[in-house]
Amino acid sequence: MKAEKIYLIDLGWLAGDLGWFLPGPAGGAMTKSNRNPQRVWQEVPIAATVVMHKDGVILFDTGISPKAPETHDKGLVEAFPITKLTEENHIEKQLAKIGLKPGDISFVVISHLHLDHIGQASVFKDHKVPIIVQKKELEYALYMIWQGKGGAYDPADLLPLMGASWHPIDDKVFDLVDGVRLEFTGGHTPGHQLMIVETEKGNNYIFTGDYFHVPQEYEIEAKGWLLGDADEWHSYLRKLKVMMKAKRAKLVIAHDPKVWEKYPSAPKAME
Repeated sequence: MKAEKIYLIDLGWLAGDLGWFLPGPAGGAMTKSNRNPQRVWQEVPIAATVVMHKDGVILFDTGISPKAPETHDKGLVEAFPITKLTEENHIEKQLAKIGLKPGDISFVVISHLHLDHIGQASVFKDHKVPIIVQKKELEYALYMIWQGKGGAYDPADLLPLMGASWHPIDDKVFDLVDGVRLEFTGGHTPGHQLMIVETEKGNNYIFTGDYFHVPQEYEIEAKGWLLGDADEWHSYLRKLKVMMKAKRAKLVIAHDPKVWEKYPSAPKAME
């Protein structure tokens, strides 16, 4: 049996310079002939995914902490400020739209540990919900925080998760349940992973985490300042494009500014 239904949940909006997402002139960088390019301030949504499956309910990513403006590194929230996050965007409220409580989640899968993906994971700590992350990602995040150079890895997100039910994996490909596969991509962060879901209706969806931030990265095959490892990123891109064609898969980019025009938000489902 494959996935029964998929729900996208709305966890608010962030903003930042377009240069974080797109490279060179596409991101507004100066060139010899254009020393005064127009800078673009881009607002992006924060979407997470709930997969309903007979073998469990899977949550992919958890958004940003509602307390981030008060608790997180000031430089970080200055670069990526929250532009919309009401009580309605709290993960408990979003899960309630599809009749779920935090304790109903079987697995929390984290694409990577940046503030806008791990921020509300502490909601699941007392329920002992397994948190599945690439081992390399967890080690790197803690290493950088220990040095005081966390960047988008913020202690305010990870310290409350000490003692949570962590399940680090060290697999390039990990089949969580039938029809739900996690694949290591790297590229953006050392342990970034995405999720591929096949539904009972025969549809294939690729939930990209931050492998892509905006769709133009797929189109121009390049990434902005948030590119970590170019070789990893481009190597996986070749695989992904083959997979897109062979499986007729659809990309779901959580920060796509038009994601809510392309896909329904909970309580409406994707099948």
